[in-house]
Amino acid sequence: MGREQLERELERLANRLETMPASRIHEDVIDRVHATAQQIVALTQGTDRPATAVLPRVESSALAAQLTVVVRDYWETTTAASDDAAVAQYLIDLRRSLP
Repeated sequence: MGREQLERELERLANRLETMPASRIHEDVIDRVHATAQQIVALTQGTDRPATAVLPRVESSALAAQLTVVVRDYWETTTAASDDAAVAQYLIDLRRSLP
C-alpha cells in the first residue's frame, strides 16, 4: 500500500469525522478514534517520546485533527521498518466502524 492510498484513507476518515453530526459522536466513537490514534503512535519510529507516553483524549470537535497529526507524525518519522499497510488498515477499520 502506497503513501497515496494512506493519504486518501486519512482524508476520507477526517472528512467523515468533520461532517458527522455531533449527535452521532458518542463516547464509543471518541474511544475508537483514540484507540486508533494510539495504535498509530505505537508504530511511529524514531521519536524521543517515552514508551509510557499517553496520547490525550480529545473532544469530538478535535478527532479529525488528532488523527491527522498522529498520521503526519508517523510519516515524518518512518523508517524502512514502517508499516504503512497497518496504518491504512487501522484507518479503514475505524471508518467502517463509524455510525
